Amino acid sequence: MKNYFILFAFLILLIKTSTYYSQTKKPVIVSAKPKLVVGIVVDQMRNDCIYRYWNRYGNGGFKRLVNGGYYFKNAHYNYIPTYTGPGHCSIYTGAIPRTHGIIANEFFIREAGVNVYCCEDTSVRTIGSSSKNGLMSPRRQLSSTIGDELKMSSNQKAKVFAVALKDRSSILPAGHAANAAFWFDDSTGNFISSSWYLKALPEWLNNFNAKHNVKTYLEKGWSTLYPIESYSNSIADENRYEVSPNKKEKAIFPYDYKLQLEKSKYSIIKATPYGNTLTKDIAIACLKNEQLGKDGETDLFSISFSSPDIVAHSYGPRSIEVEDIYLRLDKDIEELLNELDKEVGKNNYTVFLTADHGGADVPNHLTDHKIPAGYLKDSKLTKKIKTYFEHTYCDTLLFTYVTNEQVYLNNKRIEEEKLNLDEIEKKLADFLITVHGIAEAYPSKVLKNEAFDKNDYRALLQNGFNHKLSGNVCFIYNPAWMDYTEKGTTHGAGYNYDTHVPIIFYGNGIKKGGSFNYITITQIAPTICELLKINQPNSTIAEPLNNFFK
Repeated sequence: MKNYFILFAFLILLIKTSTYYSQTKKPVIVSAKPKLVVGIVVDQMRNDCIYRYWNRYGNGGFKRLVNGGYYFKNAHYNYIPTYTGPGHCSIYTGAIPRTHGIIANEFFIREAGVNVYCCEDTSVRTIGSSSKNGLMSPRRQLSSTIGDELKMSSNQKAKVFAVALKDRSSILPAGHAANAAFWFDDSTGNFISSSWYLKALPEWLNNFNAKHNVKTYLEKGWSTLYPIESYSNSIADENRYEVSPNKKEKAIFPYDYKLQLEKSKYSIIKATPYGNTLTKDIAIACLKNEQLGKDGETDLFSISFSSPDIVAHSYGPRSIEVEDIYLRLDKDIEELLNELDKEVGKNNYTVFLTADHGGADVPNHLTDHKIPAGYLKDSKLTKKIKTYFEHTYCDTLLFTYVTNEQVYLNNKRIEEEKLNLDEIEKKLADFLITVHGIAEAYPSKVLKNEAFDKNDYRALLQNGFNHKLSGNVCFIYNPAWMDYTEKGTTHGAGYNYDTHVPIIFYGNGIKKGGSFNYITITQIAPTICELLKINQPNSTIAEPLNNFFK
């Protein structure tokens, strides 16, 4: 009898205790799979930007992602050319330019004899402005994206949005079936879209645009976030390697934008850290107003920070300007993550962060330190090629155009003259190798028909070679050589400085850790799709990343 009494008393105590905890401590509900996937792309972020500024970053931005997520430290682009359009497209399709069709930002259409922009589309209308900056769509993107597959798998119930300053950095990640992609309109300083996605801007975006934050930010000017003497990771502020986008006599701090504001030249904000802050602002507004991650379907949100690329183009990757923009971006990312915590809930979202390409050091800076580098302008190369055809075939019209490290020939004329196209391509490739600054050159037959090891530069060329769109001969510069002005820098090569980028996964379903294993940018899309248990984009051939899911 005594034992029954003790058991009864224990049960009463257990019930009271459980009742107390159920009333005083609310359980944290974690979604089995993420309610929201956020893709963050930092334009022209080399992997060493994580290391170089690590001691200056706060704990809530890049460090939060690295320390709390899984950091792939040896991630690379697996094709040439490494540009913004192909980069964003490959991240979200898991495909290479050979199949997704975005072979460059601009590329030559042989039949029309003109250069076309990767997102231009005159069949659509600008939404939100009277400018032509909204005549854009993903029409030339041949592959489906993560967002497209998410839409199809959810029977269109999932929401897919994208924001960026650059149109291609918003449109190509959003894909074909997205709810909307928004980008910056240089002529008005507002964010706009295209009739491909919408009939009118949502009310929240009209309200956002009405604040005209671009003017407020530019009125501040740009001084360094911290005392300028503390920027020891960078070269001296005054040097001969930089050019200022706002036409100052010297590219040195501080920067003033009164002249641009007087002339309503709002595009200058892209060349300042405020371009990132403005992108963060619209991202948070979109997150809240579109209620992303708030229903039973997983949503996708693509955010691309374009300003680091534009600043690096002007000042080079070793500049104080680039260091300052990353220190400020770190704070923008921290604010974005905090808003995701509040709006979606910690552990209910998954983030991946990467870059669309890296960037080269300024060649003149390298040569001043006895490191080989140089310049070869397309205009100079064009003259050499015309002279070659004049001397070899007495016909310069056999040659058409040079762009994106590719030479286009006049196939129709070659056929009319009953010449051997394969022979002409091979001889031209042999000639190009004699040009100072060019390391390798290959005729299209080689890139179409031969197979190479994945780490061979020829494989990178081949992965970027589209049989219908690419040129007759592709060439590779020597390391650290480029077609660019002698101040500032660019990208596009297959060398480490252009291919090596960070890939960090963070949040729901992701372990903490890191890896030095070689991976490729095309593995992001199939990995995210496996995390969401949906079909991979239709031209993905890359393997999903493994062993870092929880």
